[in-house]
Amino acid sequence: MATVRVSTGNPVIFLSGEIDIATVDGMVSAFEPCLRAGGPVILDMSAVTFMDSSGLHALIHASRALGERGCIIVHGAHGAVLHLLQLTLLREAIENMHFIECTVLVQAA
Repeated sequence: MATVRVSTGNPVIFLSGEIDIATVDGMVSAFEPCLRAGGPVILDMSAVTFMDSSGLHALIHASRALGERGCIIVHGAHGAVLHLLQLTLLREAIENMHFIECTVLVQAA
């Protein structure tokens, strides 16, 4: 017999625009409660148009802060942001970070 459970406890962090040295503090602040709680941290990046190394550093720091208490799910990264994530091999380098490529939300943004 299958069991189905619906949880509303894991919020989604919606990011948009450019993530760079001028805006990364807002991203980090949004992460903090989720990192303290543990569990999956879901980032919707479908509306992010640019990300520099400060955004990468924030993602790496967040995954290290979670450690074995959870994972980061990056959803909807596309274009230049997806290219940056691919170039840096973040997908292969960090065990508790998962990427879901999706263009449905990108087209809706």
